[in-house]
Amino acid sequence: MSAPSKLIALFILTVLCTLPISYGMVVDNPLIVVNSEKVDKEYAELLMDNYYSKRTLSVNSDNEIVVTENIIYNVPALDEFEINDGKGKLLVEFTKSGESVTYKTIEYEEEIESKDTDDEVTFLGKTYKVIEYNTDEKIILGNKVEEIETTDEFIYDEYTFKMVGMDSDSGEVLISVYEGDDRIENVKMYPDDTYSIDGSTISIYYDEYLENGDTPYFFFDIYDSLELEDGESVNYNGEFDVKLDGKKINLDYDSPKSLSQNFEILNYKISLDGVSDTDSTAYFTVIQSEDYEYEMDEGTEYFGNNIFALKIENDVDDDWDDEIYLYKDNKKYEKIVDYQGSVQIIDQDELLSASSDLILIGGPVSNKVTESIQKSLNIEVSNDYPGEGKGVIQTLTNPNNGNSKILVLAGSDREGTKACVLALNQGLYSGTGTLTVKLTGEDSVSVI
Repeated sequence: MSAPSKLIALFILTVLCTLPISYGMVVDNPLIVVNSEKVDKEYAELLMDNYYSKRTLSVNSDNEIVVTENIIYNVPALDEFEINDGKGKLLVEFTKSGESVTYKTIEYEEEIESKDTDDEVTFLGKTYKVIEYNTDEKIILGNKVEEIETTDEFIYDEYTFKMVGMDSDSGEVLISVYEGDDRIENVKMYPDDTYSIDGSTISIYYDEYLENGDTPYFFFDIYDSLELEDGESVNYNGEFDVKLDGKKINLDYDSPKSLSQNFEILNYKISLDGVSDTDSTAYFTVIQSEDYEYEMDEGTEYFGNNIFALKIENDVDDDWDDEIYLYKDNKKYEKIVDYQGSVQIIDQDELLSASSDLILIGGPVSNKVTESIQKSLNIEVSNDYPGEGKGVIQTLTNPNNGNSKILVLAGSDREGTKACVLALNQGLYSGTGTLTVKLTGEDSVSVI
């Protein structure tokens, strides 16, 4: 069987040998070698973003740790697979027909951390506050986006909210809700009530009612929200049936058979890379995206891969001010970008020969390691050849170590090197020999 082109490209990066996938020997630490002073470092990150899980940590103005993750799974499956990261569980069931699949079931299950109003929770990789929780009936999660003070009406997004009646004793208010010029609903609300607009992510929380003389003042909070009601459907990149069991939320996609081979759903991007013609194994790439805030207590928290956060209470003129510091490998950073997996980027000056497999990014002018093996390349690359905006992808045996391989992505100029990276990302390189390519647009490339 010839593995799908995208799988071959990924195989090169993680294994860097030309054996069939089932017999490949995994290399623990392939090295990506670039000149960190050149644009080639950006190209290395472009390459890694396409094949390696990535996590970014920083500290926001609210003294919370902001975590952004792009987690990549390469999944072989017969008729179903499950992605369970310990927080949520995605189940995908399918049937095969030749080189294509038809999806039967898409289900997602996650348990939120708290049911208490105003507590911060994560769901589908995003941070929310609990706005409303009714056991086994309804859960509303949201993030406050605006605070409103009004005497008669207010506008948010495409909706207008008009106060058309009130009871000054109880604070009850009757609100007419308009979408554009069309009235869609009349709503009665008391202080502490929440109202969610059907078919949108907008909720309003009625916070307080006050009077100043004869003038009434209404105070609302607007939330970017997600309303989940047991037995009802919710629109979240498609229609899902909702089932609630305490803090556990189950979403069942309504029409999986309508999905194309490659699709995005919830916070997942699922791609079919190919189906084996010998054992009917289907190969998928699943990319899971998460973006959440983490509020930590004083002390130390571990985030994996030798990353730690340290929170310290500082007493400055009797004013306590918390500070959070991020560390990786005992070095302090304001922001940490962490690639997960057997890979690292190192500067060219740290490596002129190696016993490990290598990925060289950049031609001989910008990358000294490429220059040092120029005579061993299958096709020598220079400022003049293969020419402006062109580059060559090639795999060769390390001339200094016959047991390791070198993958070279080198162009006559920076555009040519970018063309090599894009071609590899797009699965145009078979994994052996040479391939000459040309940059034809910002993110497009052609084989020449």
